[in-house]
Amino acid sequence: MRKKKYITSGGLAFSEKQDMRKLSQQAARGWHLQDFAFMGYRLVRGEPKHVQYMIDYRTLDTAEEQEYIGMFEESGWTLVCNSYGMYIFQASIDTAPIYTDTDTKQDKLKRASSFIPKSALIWTALTVIAFLIMDPADSWMATIICTILLILAICSVAMTLAFYYRTIKLIRKGDD
Repeated sequence: MRKKKYITSGGLAFSEKQDMRKLSQQAARGWHLQDFAFMGYRLVRGEPKHVQYMIDYRTLDTAEEQEYIGMFEESGWTLVCNSYGMYIFQASIDTAPIYTDTDTKQDKLKRASSFIPKSALIWTALTVIAFLIMDPADSWMATIICTILLILAICSVAMTLAFYYRTIKLIRKGDD
């Protein structure tokens, strides 16, 4: 019997709620989140539990991080894993959610998307420059470089639009 498995992420910019719901469903089947993995999550086998997951986005130094994690633990949330300013917490089903009102949810989205428009701008500019100075039809290396830059630009622009869409939806409906 396998002890570890990998599940894909729908992309946190696009499907944060669905990802957290999927992790909760996996925990109910005995597969618990262990860590982030490339474009997904690494799970380990354990006893089935009914838990909920929540992700938060923060850029913290070590001293701030301990205080931050302690604040969540006082509210019943336990840190499961973190990576590059993304923190996934776990709590029992009856624990109150961390973000309950529109203002705090907007702050969370703002923190989550703070670097994405900048990266979209950088990747798009690099893509345009690459196409101007290299002719992708001339060599396979230029084709690969231009293709990778184009994919990164498209992904970062899509993520920027997804976060703006979620923010507008949150403002209009009170939920993202």
